[in-house]
Amino acid sequence: MAVDVSIILVNYNSGKYLPDCLGSIYTHTKGISFEIILVDNASTDNSFATICEAFPAIRGLKNPSNLGFAAANNLGAKYAKGKCLLFLNPDTLLTSDSITALFRFLSQPDPKMAACGGCLQNPDGSYAVSYGNFPTLFQQFSDIGFRVFYRKRYEKELSISPACTFNMPQPVQYLSGADIMIKKAIFLQMGGFDEKYFMYYEDTDLFYRLHKAGYQSWLLPQVKIIHIGSSTTNSDGRFNYLKYEMMEKSKYIYFATNHGSGSVFLAKTFQMIALFTHYFGKFNYSLLRTIKITFRG
Repeated sequence: MAVDVSIILVNYNSGKYLPDCLGSIYTHTKGISFEIILVDNASTDNSFATICEAFPAIRGLKNPSNLGFAAANNLGAKYAKGKCLLFLNPDTLLTSDSITALFRFLSQPDPKMAACGGCLQNPDGSYAVSYGNFPTLFQQFSDIGFRVFYRKRYEKELSISPACTFNMPQPVQYLSGADIMIKKAIFLQMGGFDEKYFMYYEDTDLFYRLHKAGYQSWLLPQVKIIHIGSSTTNSDGRFNYLKYEMMEKSKYIYFATNHGSGSVFLAKTFQMIALFTHYFGKFNYSLLRTIKITFRG
């Protein structure tokens, strides 16, 4: 039987987050019918078995290996019965009936309206990345430091991670993969997430294809969702090099896929110059390691 929303969560050793995330969904989601699909990417923390026992209503799908974020979400979508799909990170928390608000907005009779998302916040209430502009070579060039000469234009037209400072729903280029609600028919029409991406930029790539097909994606600033793991640093405050490496690799897949192989060389060149600018006067291990990751990506 069809439901309004299929909520798809990908689990990879997220046992410390999932109980609170799932609890917040059941506590706050009252206005619609929904199902929860938990796709496990070969977790080793016993979280999958624990969660399936604690929340018997969810549908659990266990992969024998870590397929990555894009492939796991596609698998969840394959079994989904909802009119809309909500791809939700396990390290998110709802504080209100956000899912109903997103669904009702997306249910408007506009065939070009494909997806929507909420305004993500860090646990301290500060803005997390909720949306952005598509990555471009001009944006990469601007990040060297030239954006100071056209700051307003950069924030509005180029930044891939602007703050959510507007008050009314607004069409945006891409939405953060931490919370994406999309019409199932359109998601399937687009072929789902591109599984070349193991993690990161699969959301940006999907929205780029939606944009080219003439669809709109909207950010709803009144819908607040807490995103615990949005930081680029580890819990001890150290820079997360593994996350940086995965993001760099995926970014260059994005450029190669959507702008041609020649764009990758320029994007890497601009990134390396930006790193030297950032670490000016600090030629140290951190600079060498980030340059190595950028070059390898």
